[in-house]
Amino acid sequence: MSTRLHFQAEMEHFRTGLVEMASLVLSQVERGVAAWEDVDVAAAADVIATDDQVDARCAELDQKVFSLQLLEAPVAGDQRLLHVGLIAVIALERVGDLAVAIAEAATSVRPEGAVPEVQALISRMSARSVDTLARAVQAIARGDAELGEQAAVEAAVVRQMLGEVVASTAAAPDEPETRVWSAAAVLVGRHLERVANNGAELGGRVRFLVSGEAFTRAT
Repeated sequence: MSTRLHFQAEMEHFRTGLVEMASLVLSQVERGVAAWEDVDVAAAADVIATDDQVDARCAELDQKVFSLQLLEAPVAGDQRLLHVGLIAVIALERVGDLAVAIAEAATSVRPEGAVPEVQALISRMSARSVDTLARAVQAIARGDAELGEQAAVEAAVVRQMLGEVVASTAAAPDEPETRVWSAAAVLVGRHLERVANNGAELGGRVRFLVSGEAFTRAT
């Protein structure tokens, strides 16, 4: 295999690894939310323990980026992918930490305090946040700027949903267990908003990946 073909194979391996890491991290978010909804301490502990795998995968992909940059000869487009890919790896590690924080919230509430409407809203918010980040990572792997822009649109919807969570918990019954549960619900909602925001930022970088156009952070 020629040097260039070997390099392209390694780049494809990096893309695949990035998607696989995203799949692991998004599963962590979903499992963390499920543990919180069910007040399942054992499931929460499993999410927390699995974070070591997320950190290990992150370290592997970090090393892959540096190896490709130092030992190979990437052209401009490849350099952009490695640059955005490294940012994505860091973002996915952050999202893994958010999944742990959501799981930890399961240990602070009692099911008797749950507000069903808010619980349903959090569930929808979780699905939307996961979809937002999944779109962004797929956009990076495919070099699809339009798909990346869709992630930013989805993130805006998640931010609106957080406002609904805050309003709904404020209107919840003023009972001690409900107050504790509602506070945890707002915290979980904020974590999910951050998951979606990471997706929006990554999605916004795909145009730079494709064309070299400078990335402008949304305000």
